[in-house]
Amino acid sequence: MLPSFPSEKELHLPVPVAAPAAQRARSWSLFRALVVVVGLVQLCRFALSDSSTPAQGDGSGRAISTDSFFWTRNDASSLCPGERGNASYSGYIGLNGDSDDSPRRSFYWFFEAQVDPENAPVVLTIGGGPGSSGLLNPLFGQSHCTVRENGTVPNPNAWSENVNVLALDHPIGVGYSYGLGVDNSRDAAHDVYDFLQKWFAVNPQYSRNNFVVASGSYGGTYVPHIATVIHEHNKELAVGRGPVGAQHINLEALMLSNPMSDARSWFTWHLQQACYNTDLYNATQCAHYFSILPQCLEGIELAYSEPTLDNRVEATQFCLQMLIGDTHGRTTDNIKHKCTGDALECNPEFGWAVDLLNSTETKEILGVPQELTFTPVNVEVNQNFSFAGDHTQQAFRLYEPLLRDGIRILHYIGKLDTIVGWPSTLSFLRLMNTQFSEEFRTAPDIPWPSEDIATVRAIGPGAGNFTLVFMAEAGHFVTKDQPALAKKIMQHWVANEPWFKS
Repeated sequence: MLPSFPSEKELHLPVPVAAPAAQRARSWSLFRALVVVVGLVQLCRFALSDSSTPAQGDGSGRAISTDSFFWTRNDASSLCPGERGNASYSGYIGLNGDSDDSPRRSFYWFFEAQVDPENAPVVLTIGGGPGSSGLLNPLFGQSHCTVRENGTVPNPNAWSENVNVLALDHPIGVGYSYGLGVDNSRDAAHDVYDFLQKWFAVNPQYSRNNFVVASGSYGGTYVPHIATVIHEHNKELAVGRGPVGAQHINLEALMLSNPMSDARSWFTWHLQQACYNTDLYNATQCAHYFSILPQCLEGIELAYSEPTLDNRVEATQFCLQMLIGDTHGRTTDNIKHKCTGDALECNPEFGWAVDLLNSTETKEILGVPQELTFTPVNVEVNQNFSFAGDHTQQAFRLYEPLLRDGIRILHYIGKLDTIVGWPSTLSFLRLMNTQFSEEFRTAPDIPWPSEDIATVRAIGPGAGNFTLVFMAEAGHFVTKDQPALAKKIMQHWVANEPWFKS
């Protein structure tokens, strides 16, 4: 008989003792396990490549000069055909500190909106991980095309029909991005801000468009930091301060799918999803993991109250073991997928993407050095962030001031995911302290008005300021699992249109 699972109100945690330091010796295997459960494949170390002109501001107080930093732009339209258009461009932007001896190059792939690109919003899409490539998002449903075994085919559910999609390999070291990287989400957010300022300098026609940041999984930690850095600089620029040559970025909204935004909520509710809401783990495994859950939560509580590096790292290391149980031939990203548990069999799209992005022809079209090897996730980046204690934080608290200042936030959640189960997202959303929180906690989940099985809880006018959508047939990779519904959600959200007709 499994123990009853506590509610949020019942979790009154004492100040604990840190987990034994000896547990850190298991860190490498646990890091690898975390990568495996997220469903990423063919992991390998990253290789450095070409270098060129260093990236520096021009010091003039005007817009950043495109002569002052390294950048490339390649026509990639032939690689990704669309039903209504196929214009796309790819390249590199050299970030602060970039030099011949120590390159810092961020790779992007931009998919121009098929309809009215000059006025369409720009949606920045990045991966999770930490260490996952942002190029998987467009290839799995956000861009003009989707990946197949022998290449790409037009995508009938392309986000890029009505929005400009800017895919970024973030942080440096991920995907095609290369050079000297960072090991925490705050520094990585400053790199994104630097990238955006330079990208808009190269592409000024989009600089006044509405701007939206979208991600999932560990993007739930990345995105609040990125949005905070953008918003902080926007406020500085409004009063005559801010980085030299920087321009206002029209940050309007955020989109998060199945996000890891709070270690405590994630691990508190993981077993609820794996043992009660689904049968991912058997009774023996559930009983074992429930027996160690209190020590896991104590370690996180200590890391939050005394956020030393050792406390944060040790908490993560101990808790990660609850994610690596025997799934008996099912993938953790979608409980309905039946397979051997092998990542390539469960999600062959990952293998197709790796083959496509490692081909000589693809690299030539995208302007990528041939010596670079694309991997869906960079293990070294994952390890560096983990050893910096980046996992153990309450990133969701960064949303509170953003909401107060009018930045809209959407969480659209696949209910079949057992990597970052929906109860953990609902938990931290309920814990937030904003002008929308009281209404959100008591608001009903309204059924989606179509054949798609979903619910919407929207607080605020239009599509809402603070909105939660549950997708009944999606798992961790919501756009891949329910592409048509994901596009409808995106369209409502970006246009700030009401979900239901009155």
